[in-house]
Amino acid sequence: MARADGVPDERAAIAARLTPALLRIGRLVRPASGELAVGHFSTLATLHRRGPQRPSDLARIERFAPPAVARVVGALEDRGLVVRRPSPDDARSSLVEITEAGTALLASARAEQAEAVARLLAVLDADELETLSGALGVLERVASEAGAGQAAAGR
Repeated sequence: MARADGVPDERAAIAARLTPALLRIGRLVRPASGELAVGHFSTLATLHRRGPQRPSDLARIERFAPPAVARVVGALEDRGLVVRRPSPDDARSSLVEITEAGTALLASARAEQAEAVARLLAVLDADELETLSGALGVLERVASEAGAGQAAAGR
């Protein structure tokens, strides 16, 4: 990869290699139980991480169109995984909140994903595991910074 001036851009080159690897791994570690669609899982995870949200905020965070959020929230609500409550600051709006059942299902799916990742890591030798372990802090920082930037942009 190169910048417009023809000089190689190390970040772009890393991103070009990292992106397909992350996407493949993501597909490989989806919970096999079929309990949650990807959008449902992501919505539950957002509610667990950020607390109750207005549907419009969920749409922005999850990058869903408002009708899609309404369908996802409705499906999760039908299963008892989330509840809607009146918004304390806006009588026209509601807040969506994860339930204990939603938290339990999310924890179960995450455990299933962690087991799948552990199986994928079985091909690595000790040096490769150490390298990966060293990179985890950096990847966690990237994820945290991206989440913090997204939260600040929406508030």
